[in-house]
Amino acid sequence: MENYIEHLVKGKKGTKEYMERGVAIALPFLFVFILSLFSIPLLFCVISLPISYFLWTRSDKEYEYLYMAGDLSVDVVYHKSSRKKLIQCGKEEVLEIRPFSEETKEQYQRSGAAVLDIAGFGENPHYFYLVQKEGKRTVLLLDCPEKLIKEMQLYSREKWIR
Repeated sequence: MENYIEHLVKGKKGTKEYMERGVAIALPFLFVFILSLFSIPLLFCVISLPISYFLWTRSDKEYEYLYMAGDLSVDVVYHKSSRKKLIQCGKEEVLEIRPFSEETKEQYQRSGAAVLDIAGFGENPHYFYLVQKEGKRTVLLLDCPEKLIKEMQLYSREKWIR
C-alpha cells in the first residue's frame, strides 16, 4: 500500500491536563487526610484510587492520523492502552486545506466552525483541514509531516489554499 500514511502525534498538555494530573495525585492523600480527621470509613479511600487512576490515564493522550487514498481518520490513544475514534472523513467532505495562521484560526472561530487542535507539539508544519459532515463545519488543526502533505496534495489538489 503506497498511499497509506500513519502518523502519531503526542498530545499537548495544557492547563486542564496538568490540573487533572494534580487532582489525580492529590485525591488519595486528601481522602486519607479526611479519613484521619473525621474517622470516615476506609471505603472513601478505596474509591479515590480508581478515580485517580482514571484521571491520570485520560490526561496522557496521543493522536494517530491515518490517511489513505484521500480519507482521513483520527484516533485518540489514551495512555497507550485504549483508543477512541475522534473523526473520520472522506475526500468528498473536505472543503479546504491551508497552512496554519492565527488570523485564519480566529476567522474560523468567528464563523462558528468547531476548531479541534489535534496538532500536538511536533516540529512538523501545522495545517488546517476544513471538513463539513452532516451540515456541521469542523476545522482540524493537524501536525503534518512532509509525506502526509504530499499525499494530501495528490488526492485533494483542488482543495489547497496557499
